[in-house]
Amino acid sequence: MTKKSKFICIAALAAMMTTPAFAGGPLAVCESGVPFRWENDGQNIPFNPDQGALGPVSAADAVALVDASFQVWEDVGPSAATYTNAGVLPVDVDITNFGPFLNPTGPDGLSAIVFDDTGEIFDLLFGPGSGILGFAGPEFGDTAACTITEGVSFLNGPSFTDLTAAFDVMVHEFGHYSNLAHTVVNGQQFIGAGDTSGPSPNNTFGTPDPTADTIETMYPFYFGPGSGTNTPHRDDIASLSTLYPDPSFATDFGSISGSVLAPNGVTRLTGVNVIARNIADPFNDAVSAISSDFTDATDQSDPVVGTYLIEGLTPGADYAVYIDEVLAGGFSTTLLTPLPGPEEFFNGANESSIFDDPTEFTPITIAAGGDASGTDIIFNSPAPGTPLPVGDDGNVQVFLPFTFEICNVEFDSVFINANGNLTFGAPSGDFSESVADLIAGPPRIAGLWDDLNPNAGGTVSFDQTAGAFTVTWDGVPEFFSTGSNTFSITLNDAGNFIDLVYGDLSATDGLAGVTCGSAFTAGNETGIDLSAGTEGRSRWTLRRSAAVFELFDGSNPNDLAQSTVGFNPTVIYRDRFEPNDSFASARTISVPFNSSEIRRYTELSPTGGDVDFFRFRARAGTTLIAEVAAGQLDSVLGLFDSAGNLVAADDDGGAGLLSRIVFPIPADGDYIVAVSAFPDFGFTGAGGSGGRYVLDLAAIRGTPIALGDDDSEEVAIGFTFPFQGTDWSSVWVNSNGNLTFGSGDTDFSESVAELLSDQPRIAALWDDLSPNQGGMVIVDNSDGRFTVTFRDVPEFFASTTNSFAVSLSRRGSVSISYDGIASTDSIVGVTQGGGVADPGATDLSLGGPFSSFGTTYEEFSFFGSGFDLDGTRLDFN
Repeated sequence: MTKKSKFICIAALAAMMTTPAFAGGPLAVCESGVPFRWENDGQNIPFNPDQGALGPVSAADAVALVDASFQVWEDVGPSAATYTNAGVLPVDVDITNFGPFLNPTGPDGLSAIVFDDTGEIFDLLFGPGSGILGFAGPEFGDTAACTITEGVSFLNGPSFTDLTAAFDVMVHEFGHYSNLAHTVVNGQQFIGAGDTSGPSPNNTFGTPDPTADTIETMYPFYFGPGSGTNTPHRDDIASLSTLYPDPSFATDFGSISGSVLAPNGVTRLTGVNVIARNIADPFNDAVSAISSDFTDATDQSDPVVGTYLIEGLTPGADYAVYIDEVLAGGFSTTLLTPLPGPEEFFNGANESSIFDDPTEFTPITIAAGGDASGTDIIFNSPAPGTPLPVGDDGNVQVFLPFTFEICNVEFDSVFINANGNLTFGAPSGDFSESVADLIAGPPRIAGLWDDLNPNAGGTVSFDQTAGAFTVTWDGVPEFFSTGSNTFSITLNDAGNFIDLVYGDLSATDGLAGVTCGSAFTAGNETGIDLSAGTEGRSRWTLRRSAAVFELFDGSNPNDLAQSTVGFNPTVIYRDRFEPNDSFASARTISVPFNSSEIRRYTELSPTGGDVDFFRFRARAGTTLIAEVAAGQLDSVLGLFDSAGNLVAADDDGGAGLLSRIVFPIPADGDYIVAVSAFPDFGFTGAGGSGGRYVLDLAAIRGTPIALGDDDSEEVAIGFTFPFQGTDWSSVWVNSNGNLTFGSGDTDFSESVAELLSDQPRIAALWDDLSPNQGGMVIVDNSDGRFTVTFRDVPEFFASTTNSFAVSLSRRGSVSISYDGIASTDSIVGVTQGGGVADPGATDLSLGGPFSSFGTTYEEFSFFGSGFDLDGTRLDFN
């Protein structure tokens, strides 16, 4: 049986906006160097148009436009692709029945061209007014033969102003349908991004005429009717012919191929756009390719990584070849942004990483059927000792003279960031240093992470030897232009050490230290005193924490001037719970459990070959909260009973792509939680992502209640509660941190006037809280008291959380306990409401006890002294 797999490659063409689309070369790659192609070598590619109208375009005209749009691609001379209308769809697709056409469960023999007549489908998928005009791509394929068997396209009817606009969009989308990705040759010069026709800032060949069909059809932005979108450019013709070549394509045209190399002349780089322009006809005869566009791999062991192939070139013409940064648009090949050096021409024998003039080029002349192979372009590198153009909040990528390992990951380059730090794998322009950003960002070495401004003075430069690489900030002020700071960061090859060496420092705030980055940190790392010693060794290590750092501020001013701080970032983090890859080998743990400590390090490794099982005891009447609290994976959680029955599962119920299960335990016994990654819902270990994760398990008494934003729910107390002269058998739990009696209250804008005039109320933390954005609200009356707990509930649109509980007793007393409050503005207290006179505020931090009868309150504001009750308990008797 032929093996089938589903892959939806949705590409979109938007009116002057970035699109969720893809990039130069093929949309879908089957294996390294081999793209997916429609079966039969592209002969008779089928399509099935919809039955209905397409916005202002009638049904008959819409089908005719579909036929004409596919004919445009069929008329591409050097290509052998042909297209066949295989009959209209069996139904008129609309908002009520589009699901099976967008997400079919298997091949259905149809390649749907859906007409969204009213735009309701696009509004549902992308939001009203999204600007998305259409999407298309392969839908099902035969992975054994690397062929496409079915395709799909959706078109947004109300977005088309006339037949020309509809025609333009269809031609573009049906390029994606044929498995073409986006390309960038001339169009980028018209989107206001300041691009040039040669290596920026050199406008080597002048400016193309946008009305002369010089904009490529597969450019990711649409310039409107008349911009030539429905006329394939030479770049589009070459792309289609490369996938489905006519026999004449190989004999009548030439090609240029090579690699894009880092300044070290060795590392092949992925995601760099390469353009070849005919010097005599630079805009009409120009073809592009993106390095690595024929592979999904990124490792240097794949010979296709970092290579490019430009085909369809005119025999006998002289071409200038150069690298050009892509400034905007959606791309399937991950783009290298920013580039590790300036844009530059290929300069033949003079091609070099240091002495190559980026404005000079060596013309390449191609014979019919010939290939100018080995056209390798090497990025220019800044020279050691010269000031780096990092600007304010900018960065420069520099390749190292050796491979440097930080936290078990090897890097051959580093990003030198203006704001006093080095990052690995990704640049950072972040000027507002914080512990949260340090932990959640890339691997980073912070010498003095602060809002520094090399534009205003001083220099940033590097020096290197065979065994050491040093970056120096010399006399660099803070933004705007305050003070002077001198320090350096040295990476030592021998021993894999890091040295931070400080001279004079004027900055009193900032952050210094080393972090493994979010792939290893648990999210709860805390700072240390870097000047207090070195753990009895010569250097700080990261063996006990994936981030070792100190944050300086007004209460802890920087004290590192004229000192040296060393680090050893070589670590071995090991999942000590392995082997636990099956139900039978599940590791026994106790609840509560949290794996945020290095000694409890938990990890899915290798990706696609690991699943973790943990066994624990739970009691009836409790609610289990199982959560993947941190990690760079798309996690999946499963909960099993002792018999192996799956009783609960979750994919994205936690933060981002992480998982969270809230499950009331029905009976005493053993339970097992399984951790894997999407799409491994069978928990066999076949997940698509991996790495460190933090598993957090807690069992709480009580029952969670589902409260939305500005929501309220009436809950039975379980006994008669005397409050403000009335006996109550129920209470309204309000999502904004308070309890009311007689009726609920969804008011999020707390005020003293409303406290006094509205219902009888217990304001534990009356603020604009949003339990639907995180955390939970739990009610419990199992111990003779009635308790409402707000656990890790954020304020509206905030990332920080608040935890507190309010308990009611049979005798009418009220206690409120606070355990982690981020809110700075709120009202706390009790009141009979109903228009009572204002008795004035009370300083609740005095401790009480206070009376539960009458009105006692305190108002906290952002501009006041701030909330000062965290970690305390208030009693109202």
